[in-house]
Amino acid sequence: MDDARAADFVKRFEAFWRAPAVERLDTVLAANARLSAPMVPTTAGLEAAQRAFAELFELMPDMQAEVRAWGATREGVLIEFATRGTAGGAPIAWRGVDHFILDAQGLATERLTYFDSLPLTLTLARRPRTWPWALRSRIRQLRR
Repeated sequence: MDDARAADFVKRFEAFWRAPAVERLDTVLAANARLSAPMVPTTAGLEAAQRAFAELFELMPDMQAEVRAWGATREGVLIEFATRGTAGGAPIAWRGVDHFILDAQGLATERLTYFDSLPLTLTLARRPRTWPWALRSRIRQLRR
């Protein structure tokens, strides 16, 4: 992957996260994108990714991510990010790394997210206002 293609993807990633909306996921994800991250089920396809992000934005309607660093890889790009928002009536934040594999059009066909989920899980568990979301999310997963 050349730096120019990786930089273009990072610019689109940053633009998405400045004003995230499920309708704009197609600016960074291919139709066949596979997403894997801690705490959420793996998704296959853009529509599944849109449903998963809609659920996430239900929990954190003001969620945003900021790129801290990035680098091109042989198949795509690694992006270190900082996420922040409000969940259960209080601020929440964490850092992680996304590993994207890009297709010839520069869209992600795969995203593997890495972060330590234990602190985030414990924070959410201590916020009873997040429990209904967790229950609804789990029920939706079981119905699929």
